Amino acid sequence: GGGEATSAPAAPSIDEGALGQLMDMGFTMNGCKRALTAVGGSNVEAAMNWVFEHSTDPDFNDPLPEGGAGAQESASSDSGVDEGVVMSLVENLGCFTVDQVRAAVKHCAGAADRAADWLFSHIDDLDGAIAALESSATASASSEPKSKTPLEDGEGKYSLVGLVSHIGKNTGSGHYVAHLKNDGKWVIFNDEKVALSKDPPIQHAYMYLFQRNDTAGSPHPAY
Repeated sequence: GGGEATSAPAAPSIDEGALGQLMDMGFTMNGCKRALTAVGGSNVEAAMNWVFEHSTDPDFNDPLPEGGAGAQESASSDSGVDEGVVMSLVENLGCFTVDQVRAAVKHCAGAADRAADWLFSHIDDLDGAIAALESSATASASSEPKSKTPLEDGEGKYSLVGLVSHIGKNTGSGHYVAHLKNDGKWVIFNDEKVALSKDPPIQHAYMYLFQRNDTAGSPHPAY
C-alpha cells in the first residue's frame, strides 16, 4: 500500500584494517571512508579503484553525512576510545597504523597530544611497547584489587605550626628564615642560630605550615 515507508539501507561497516591500508597509501581519511562505504566496507582493491575514479569529486574529502560511518563508530565504541581522535591522529601523523594509534590513545586516556608523544617516544620498538601495555592491562584486570589505606575523617580544623619568611628584594635572592611552634612557643631557625622568638612575623610569611588538630600527636598507624 501507499502508506508503507521504506527506510534507507544501512551504511556498511568500515573495516579499520582496510581503512588503515588506504590511508597508508596517502589518501585522506574522509576520502578513504567514502571509498570503502561505496564498495561495501572492506575491499581495499575496489576502494582504490573508486578513489581513482572519484578523487576529483568536489565532496571527496568532505566528512561522510551523519550516519554514514555509524556502524564503524558503534563497533569501535567497546574499546572506550574516541575513534575520531584515533583517525585524526592517524591522518595527521602519517606514520602509524590505526591499531598503534588506538593503543596509544587508550593508554593516554584519550589525550591526543600525549598519545602522539607516547608514539614517537616508543617508535624504536612500538609493537613491543604496545604488547607490554596489553600485558600490563591483562595482569591488572586479573589481579585482585589492592587494599587502600582508609582515609581519616574529622573536624577539619587546623592550627599554624610553622612559617617560612623571606628577606630580600625577590625570591631569587636574599635569605630565608623558618619559625616553628614547639610546646606553645615559637622558635626561630636562622642558619645555625636557633632561639626563642617572642614576635614571629606571621603576617609577612612566605609560606605557612598547618597541622590538623585531631591528628596532632597521634598519626594514623597506616601512614
